Amino acid sequence: MKSRALRLCALVLVSLVLGCARLPWSWPLAPAPEFDPAPLADDVAWLADDAREGRGLGTAGLRAAAEHVARAFSDAGLEPPTPGGDFLQRFEMPVAIAVAEARLRIEGVPLERGPDFEAFAGSADAELEAQLVFAGYGISDSEAGYDDYAGLDVSGKIALVLDHGPDIDALAQGHHGAARLGRAYKLVNAGRHGAAALLLVPSESKGESLAGRAGTEQANPTTAAGKVAGLGLSRLAAERILNAHGLELAALQARIDESSAPASQPIGARALLRVRVQREQGEVANVVGVLRGTHSNQAIVIGAHFDHLGLGALDTLAPGRRGEVHNGADDNASGTAALIALARSFAQGPRLRRSIVFVAFTAEEVGLVGSDHYTADPTVPLGDTVAMFNMDMVGRLRDDRVTVFGVESSPVWGGLLRRAAEPLDLKLNLVRDSIGPSDHTSFAVRGVPSLLFHTGVHSGYHTPDDDADQVDAEGIARVAALVHRVASSVGDARVRPPARKLAASRSTSSERGYGAYLGTIPAFGGSPVAGVRLQGVREGSPAERAGLQADDVVVSLAGSEVANLEEYAAVLFRTRPGSEVEIVVLRDGRRVTTRATLGQRR
Repeated sequence: MKSRALRLCALVLVSLVLGCARLPWSWPLAPAPEFDPAPLADDVAWLADDAREGRGLGTAGLRAAAEHVARAFSDAGLEPPTPGGDFLQRFEMPVAIAVAEARLRIEGVPLERGPDFEAFAGSADAELEAQLVFAGYGISDSEAGYDDYAGLDVSGKIALVLDHGPDIDALAQGHHGAARLGRAYKLVNAGRHGAAALLLVPSESKGESLAGRAGTEQANPTTAAGKVAGLGLSRLAAERILNAHGLELAALQARIDESSAPASQPIGARALLRVRVQREQGEVANVVGVLRGTHSNQAIVIGAHFDHLGLGALDTLAPGRRGEVHNGADDNASGTAALIALARSFAQGPRLRRSIVFVAFTAEEVGLVGSDHYTADPTVPLGDTVAMFNMDMVGRLRDDRVTVFGVESSPVWGGLLRRAAEPLDLKLNLVRDSIGPSDHTSFAVRGVPSLLFHTGVHSGYHTPDDDADQVDAEGIARVAALVHRVASSVGDARVRPPARKLAASRSTSSERGYGAYLGTIPAFGGSPVAGVRLQGVREGSPAERAGLQADDVVVSLAGSEVANLEEYAAVLFRTRPGSEVEIVVLRDGRRVTTRATLGQRR
C-alpha cells in the first residue's frame, strides 16, 4: 500500500509539474490595441530634435527629455513611485571627463601640448620626474619568447613604447595576439613591470597624429582612472626626444622588426611629467511611473532608455563628425515613444492583476547606469518583479522582423512570444542570450526574467544620421503591440514566469568575440571604482567554478593589476585559453585570491 501511495503521489507531482510547464502557453492573449503612429512620430520628433542636444549627459536637452516623459506619464494617469513625490528618480554620477592638465618636459627638447603630446582621458593623475627608457613595443609574451621588458629596469621610470606590434608570427597568432597590440594592454603591462608612466608613440611615420588617439579618444566618465599615467606622442616628437640623446627611432624599430628581438634600453634623459584628469559630477534622473494592479503586490517593468550621445564625444561611429548633434531617433527615442504609448494604452484599459512599473532609464549609453541604479533602489522589490520588458531601437522595422533577446531567462518566453506575434504578422528572431549592452541586462543578472525588443542596427547607428525622418512610426506601433500582448499576458497570469539561471556562454558582454573565456558579467557603469565590479557570473563558467560572485571587484587578473573594464578586457583577451590564472577580488572589504582555468570562447 505504501509503495502504491508513493507511486500515486509521484504521478500527481509529475502531472502538476507538467501542467505548470504548459500553463504559460495557455495564458490568455487579448488582442493588442492598435497604436496610432501619429503620436509615436510626434514623440520621436520632439525627443530627436536638435534642441534636445542629442540628450547627452549633463545637457539641458537630457533634462528636458526627462521632464517630457514625466509629463506624459502624469497625463496618462500613472502614479509617481512614492506618494506625494514626482516621477523623477534622481541621483548623482560622473557626467563629463576631460584632461585638465598635461605637461611633459625633457631637457633640450621643445615639446608643445597638442601637436606633440596629450594625456589620455583614462590616465592616472601623476606628478613626477623620472628617467626615460625605450621599451620597444611594450609587449611581454612568454609563450612567443618575446619580452620588451626583459632585462630592462623600468621601476618608477617612464617607458616610451611604440603602438601596435612587430611583424613576428608567434606574436600575431590568433586574436589574442592582436590584443597585445592595444593601448590598454600596453598601459597594464607597463604598470606590471613597475613603470610610473607610459609614453605611446605611433609605429608608422605617416601623418602627425598622436598615438592612441590622445586628445580625440572617446572617454567614458564612469570609467575609473588607470593605474599608470599615459600620454600619446606624435612620431615627430618621439624622434626629437631620441635624436637629442643619440638614438634613432626608425633604426630601433627596424632592428626589432628584422631580428624579432627587443631593442629596449635607457634613453639617458630625465622627463618631468604632470597629468590631471577632471571628472564632473552631475544630477541625472530615471523617470518612473506606476500603474497599480488589482490583486497582487507583484509587478512587471516595461522600460526604455531615453539618453543618447550628445555631440558624439563618446561612442560615436562617425569620429570625423564629433561636435554634430547625434539625435538618436532610433536609439532610443523610438523605444521611449513606445514606452509612452504603452503607458497611455494600459492606463486607459482594464487594470491587470499585477502592477506595471514604467521606467525611462537615463545614462544607458555610458554603461547601463540608470537601470543599475533602479535595480539597486526599485519601486517594487526585485523579488516581487516577475518580468522586465525592454525596448531599445525599435524604429527601423524591416521585413516585419523583430529580434528578441533574453529568451534563455525563462522557459516560457519562446512559446509566449510566438503566440503573441502570430496575429501581428511579425517574424521573430529569438536570441537566447540575456546579457548585452542594454538595460534588460541589469534585471537579468539579478534573476528577473527579461526580454529586449529590437529591430536591428543600421548605417545611422551612433552617427548624426539617426534622425527622426528615418524612423518608421508604423513599425514602432507594431512592436508596441507585441510588447503589449506579452506584458498583459504576464501581468494577468496567476503564476509568475519561472526564472532560469544564465547558462555558460562564450559571448558575454566585455568577453565577446574571441580568445579566452572566463564567464564574468561586469557592471558596465556607475560611479568609478578601482577595479571591475561584477554583476554576476555565468552558471557553469570558469568564473563560477573559481568561486567568483556578484559584487566582487576584480583588482588583479593573471598577475596584472586592472583598474577598469578596458584594462580587464585587455588582459583577458591577451591570455590564451586553457591558461590557469590567478584572480584577486575585493569582497566585503577583504582581498580574496582564487584561480581559474580559462575556457575557449566560441
